[in-house]
Amino acid sequence: MINRTYTQKQIISFIKEALEEFNHIIDSKYITKSEFTKFNKFFKNLLRQTKKKKNPYYYPNNPNSKEFEYTYPAFHTYEDAKGIGRYITLKTENVPDLNLKAIYKQFPLLIENHELLISLKPNIKPGRRPKDLEKDYEAERIRKAALEDKATCGICHDYWELVDYHGKQNIIADHGFNIAFGYRDNVCFGARFKSWEKSTESKVEYLKIILRPLLKEVINSKPSQATVDALIKMMERYKISMLEYYKLSREDRNNTEHPLAPEYKLPGQRIGYQLANIRNTNLSLITEVWFEYKSQIENQIARFEKQIAEWVLKPTPKEQREENNENN
Repeated sequence: MINRTYTQKQIISFIKEALEEFNHIIDSKYITKSEFTKFNKFFKNLLRQTKKKKNPYYYPNNPNSKEFEYTYPAFHTYEDAKGIGRYITLKTENVPDLNLKAIYKQFPLLIENHELLISLKPNIKPGRRPKDLEKDYEAERIRKAALEDKATCGICHDYWELVDYHGKQNIIADHGFNIAFGYRDNVCFGARFKSWEKSTESKVEYLKIILRPLLKEVINSKPSQATVDALIKMMERYKISMLEYYKLSREDRNNTEHPLAPEYKLPGQRIGYQLANIRNTNLSLITEVWFEYKSQIENQIARFEKQIAEWVLKPTPKEQREENNENN
């Protein structure tokens, strides 16, 4: 399992950003249902105590079964099922230099702010926040990027530090990676290129190395009836495996790997199209899945090509701030 790790400094920064949004809501005297839900989770999880409790599903003969479970405080800003936000369990496996006492000392009003939020429950408004009451988060992001000398990654279009690396100057620092068993996994393709403000190189190379070869592979993998026949056989084997699996005792199932659900997986996909609950797998259905995925890649290529064609040289946020200071 791959887990990203964070530093105490990053967690404090995340909390500050969340509280800035919360304070904006309070100052605006307007709160929506989704905002209330989000910050109710935020305060509850951040103030939650570490607890140890007996695991009701513990099996002594299962080496993977644990006798006790632990609950930890967490940084929680997921708004909804779309996955917008972060969830970071606050334990040393995730934050090696974690110091919860220092966090609570730095943010002494968490309980009072949660109580203030609860008091606003009768005033919750339906729908989205009105445009005239929205905070200009992009302006705030640019301001912070200028102060920290960050610039835009040409692939993920977020702001990251500019560094000197192996003879290259002012390139985007490594980002977007996870930490896994002593190595880093999945560094963003846009790292170690010039920023988007200064060059199109990252997008040009991404088209050349990733997207166009991928599209060619996907086109060449257009499904046929042979593809469908192979998927049907895969599903039949899966059904047999599931029947055998559920013939086992509950304890034996805990010691046996669950059969993997069959997928129709295309080039470049980590997770394919789930087939386990499809009653009628046919060529029309599989071709539709293939065509939709191919169209997504083609649309991304077209979008990148358009962005490259319309690109103009721009100052970084820090350079823009310095220009504005000189003009003033």
